Amino acid sequence: MNLGTLIIMFPEGTFINEKNNNLIVFEKDTNNPEYEGFVCFWEIKDIDYKQLKFKKRISKLKACKKYRNLLQEGWVLCKKNKLAA
Repeated sequence: MNLGTLIIMFPEGTFINEKNNNLIVFEKDTNNPEYEGFVCFWEIKDIDYKQLKFKKRISKLKACKKYRNLLQEGWVLCKKNKLAA
């Protein structure tokens, strides 16, 4: 089975690096949740201050590869994204 057959939906979640100074957030595109989404890179300046460095539209396949690579590089999946009410 290859990676293409394992992909069902766009991945969601928030990763943090070992130094606790960067976050990478995977978000579904609400207009096209199965095939595209966004990857947001945040820099943590202080406990209550985060700065968005960039937000990029990305395909499902590229997002899944990036998600897997972050896990292999030691980034920690700190939470699954939840929709606010």
